[in-house]
Amino acid sequence: MFGRVIPNKGELKVKEFDTYRAFYCGICRSLKKKGYLSAMCLNYDMTFLSMLLNSLYDSENHSAMRCCACHMCKKHLEITDGCSAYVSSMTILLAYYKCLDDWQDDKNIIKLLYSFYLKPKVKKIRAEYPLKCERIKNYLDELSKKESHATLEECANLFGNLLGEVFTPTDDMWKDNLFKVGFYLGKFIYIADARDDIKEDIKKNRPNPLKTMYQSPGFEKECEIILNMMATECAMEFEKLPLVDNIEILRNILYSGIWQKNKPLDKE
Repeated sequence: MFGRVIPNKGELKVKEFDTYRAFYCGICRSLKKKGYLSAMCLNYDMTFLSMLLNSLYDSENHSAMRCCACHMCKKHLEITDGCSAYVSSMTILLAYYKCLDDWQDDKNIIKLLYSFYLKPKVKKIRAEYPLKCERIKNYLDELSKKESHATLEECANLFGNLLGEVFTPTDDMWKDNLFKVGFYLGKFIYIADARDDIKEDIKKNRPNPLKTMYQSPGFEKECEIILNMMATECAMEFEKLPLVDNIEILRNILYSGIWQKNKPLDKE
């Protein structure tokens, strides 16, 4: 997931980017409360979720100017709210499973060691959100089992369901809409990642549901059509939410930012 759900900085106003960065730094602050090294989980993707929940639930913002290890000489704005603890917990949970996946795929010893550090924190998160964590793990386990033989739709649906769970902090009137935003965004992320990784996955004989489609001369066009469909569905669900605060930043991410990492493949 990490690295897809980002803003198109060139199309943001300076004030808008400053606000986005303040939420990003706010997640960092929340992560550090769970252990200083937890801040290594920090990523831009979950900033979107933080801002989305903040705008939807009109949470009271807590702003502060602080220095940190990355900004030692100049204070910067940090914004946290009532949803920050939840977002930071989900950030750690996803980072933990990503570390285990990296160890499984590439035997990355650094990621394995970091997973040991995160494990006790994940245990606490599971105690706080038992049903949600169980569902997320089940989706990941099923995806791991099916990825080598299931269709693209089946695999993308599993990851979509996973992100849908992450996007629904409470069982309220907005749960279905938030789940669908996460679901279609998750499908977009999964398909985009599978597309970008296809050559390396073939080379290293790793599972990728796009392997059969890759042999088609229309591979690039097919992927573009599918990704556009997922992005459109996600945007439609997003627009159903009564969002006001930071709406232009959120739209920038959904309509433009998520495409920033997509580059044409050089097929051989």
